[in-house]
Amino acid sequence: MKLTDNIKKIGLSLIATIAVSYVYAQDFSYSSVSVEQATFTGGNLPIRRDEGGTFYGTPHWISGAENQVPVAYVSGSTARVNAHFKFTCENAPDSIMVRGIGPDGFDFEPRTVAVEEEAPGEYSFYYPSTYASTEFTAGESDFYKPFTIGWDVSFNDGEDWRNADSTRNSMYVTRDNPQSEAGHFKWYHSVYDISCRNADGWSTDEEIIAAVWDEYTDQVVLNYKDDSLHYYSPKNTYFTNLGGLLENRNAQCYTFAQLFLATIKIQGVVRTNNYVYITPVYSTTCGGYSVNRFLVKDWDFGTPTGSGCEAYPYENSYTSLLPYPYTDYNFITADVTDQTGIPGQCSDNPSSYFNNHQIALIDGVYYDACYGVTFESLEDIPYEAFDGWGFRYTSGGVTYARFTNDMDATELSQSITTF
Repeated sequence: MKLTDNIKKIGLSLIATIAVSYVYAQDFSYSSVSVEQATFTGGNLPIRRDEGGTFYGTPHWISGAENQVPVAYVSGSTARVNAHFKFTCENAPDSIMVRGIGPDGFDFEPRTVAVEEEAPGEYSFYYPSTYASTEFTAGESDFYKPFTIGWDVSFNDGEDWRNADSTRNSMYVTRDNPQSEAGHFKWYHSVYDISCRNADGWSTDEEIIAAVWDEYTDQVVLNYKDDSLHYYSPKNTYFTNLGGLLENRNAQCYTFAQLFLATIKIQGVVRTNNYVYITPVYSTTCGGYSVNRFLVKDWDFGTPTGSGCEAYPYENSYTSLLPYPYTDYNFITADVTDQTGIPGQCSDNPSSYFNNHQIALIDGVYYDACYGVTFESLEDIPYEAFDGWGFRYTSGGVTYARFTNDMDATELSQSITTF
């Protein structure tokens, strides 16, 4: 009996060994498993394209796509994702275990999923929408570029895991719900990117404002592609709203004030009466001309040649102020000449002969995002940023501009609205 029992045991063991060998002898390569697409859900925020302004759609990840779709959530929420996979195999199992390993403990739990045959030797499976194992830190902005999920599979009920593929998306986490879109304020891709990239890890209004402002202080503002956004480079740009700046990457002062305020609003920071339009006080001089021009540093004042107006003795004249290629002013005569002065965003010598300017006002401080500088008061701006005041008139098809470098000659007025 004992010999018979031993023979039976040996036989059963051999059968089990053969069965296990059959399972692991399947013609299967882990490297053949790939993610076809992945989609984030669970209350993620919509994001507009810089190019054209339409909202991105889903899925967020598509195999082989040159650009993947960005994702955004509000802090305190939890990312949720689903994914479609495919693989090739001669002897596929009926089911497979899948899990996702994300950054900073954002893992997606193992799920046993059915394997479907798409064609002979070609199979697919679907990882259902699953919440991450942890939520984004409440009350804090966050930034992942990229947010990478490593997808693992197991063919033996989770005893052994092998990495199969990964997905990568830009992930933006705003501190609070963004303010509602209104006017030129839209939830553009670069607004999320600039804001969360700089405000990463910050919580309070003051911290977020200061961190976001840092993007502007070196006069190099980069969009989500790390491309430069230019201020009047060349000098003839006509784009005057946030969408125009982000799509064309070159625009006027309106747009940089709007961009700075938008990168704060997207974090849910609320400030009213924050958008300031400044222009010279329209005082009259020299027989009734209205002083309505100013020169942003630096301009060189040479020998004055203007007559009939001692208060504004410097005279320039022109017929076409900015001819092609729009890089220099084209004066016929010039007592005052443009020099390289205060650099603008990604522009060493932007336009500097203006009638008005737009800046931001937050908690009593004036923020000029075009140049990355701040002012403590409206009165400080001309003395710190301007070289002169002026007016102009036309006679015989020629425009004559008269200037003074006496900064006490007039002052700025302001009109404040809410962006």
